[in-house]
Amino acid sequence: MTQTLADLSRAQLAQLAREYMVAAQFNSRTGYAALRMKHGDEAYKPIAIDNWLAVSPIYTQRMQHAMGFAGGTGVSTIFKGLQLDCGLTHQYFDCHFEVFSEDKGRFWLASCGPLLETEPRGEAAVKVMCHDIEDPTFDGTAIATNPRARMRPVHRPPRVPVDRSPHCEWNVFIDHEAEPLQEPAITQLMRKSKLASLAIARGASREPGGLEFYTGPVFEQLHFEQLSHAALVVVCKEIAVQSHLLILGLMVAAAQHYGEEAALAIGEFQMTGSGWVMSHRLKNWLGIAGGGIDAILRVLAVHPAFQPAEYHSIRVEKTGDNTASISIPACLALQEVKGFDLGWYSLLARGKTAGLAAILKGVDPCAQLQPGAAPLSWQVVIDENATAGDEPLAVQIAKGTVLYQTKLVDHIPLLQV
Repeated sequence: MTQTLADLSRAQLAQLAREYMVAAQFNSRTGYAALRMKHGDEAYKPIAIDNWLAVSPIYTQRMQHAMGFAGGTGVSTIFKGLQLDCGLTHQYFDCHFEVFSEDKGRFWLASCGPLLETEPRGEAAVKVMCHDIEDPTFDGTAIATNPRARMRPVHRPPRVPVDRSPHCEWNVFIDHEAEPLQEPAITQLMRKSKLASLAIARGASREPGGLEFYTGPVFEQLHFEQLSHAALVVVCKEIAVQSHLLILGLMVAAAQHYGEEAALAIGEFQMTGSGWVMSHRLKNWLGIAGGGIDAILRVLAVHPAFQPAEYHSIRVEKTGDNTASISIPACLALQEVKGFDLGWYSLLARGKTAGLAAILKGVDPCAQLQPGAAPLSWQVVIDENATAGDEPLAVQIAKGTVLYQTKLVDHIPLLQV
């Protein structure tokens, strides 16, 4: 594929950054669903906590450096990181921020997509998400900026009354008298991965306008259209890194609890469900009607499964009207440190290709993936006589979410800023 993210317009990159955030949420929905189905509901809480604690401090600090606000120790720095965190996907979470001072601020969710998905499962499920998991992971995110930073709820679900709005509100403050929190051991472990320290260079903007860095005051809501072309290229890549760190963190945590084969099974289910629906979303985003090889090539060029290119390599070439070749050249994703070779590319290296096949079928249900002549190579064939079978369970789960129904809104006037 010759097209790069830098070839896209500023408006397209703003849209794509939101889509990459959405992809991270689909990863969670399908990955945790696989965990529950294979290991029981009781497996969810400890692994979800480990998953987010393992990587959110790492990617928070990465984004601070990428967007020029590293080094701050106050609430403004924490809030800017949260606004660029895939864990608070724009519009799926209607999140607002207010800074009172560098030692104190608040944020509130006028609407929370995960809450709307969880409430039908009952109060106990809401408490696991909004209490048991949020308490340690919110603090883990805060200490990436300041070990004495704390996040404490003003109110949070279960909602009383049942239609309470905003859905939750949190105070964030620096407690100068508090014992500094220590970085969790699992975070220190994840820092050893090649992905955690991946270098992403910033290029020049290819069109005018927007903030090159987020060094000014905190916006109540940050919209990606407020950023420059060069900043958006970096942000898209960093959000893709966030997603893959979370994928890797989930699989490492699952391997620690249940063994490597169990982790790989969770990863393949996750890649199948999330990869398929993101292909479908990106196909619609690109304005593609129908399927075919050309459609597949265009979607794969921007699919978050293969981003950032600094970590993942993929070659896709059209070989006929209904055929193409795919290969995975040597890249950092295939050279991970032992113990961290558990990401989606590790599935392909082990011959587990259901996720890759699903990514193709999300573009064209008639696409067939066949082994190629060389290792890590495949042929794509559009079999127009094939009948589309039932969608895999992972895809059905992804499509059954509030997230799948979320319609993202553009903020085009901000492109003039």
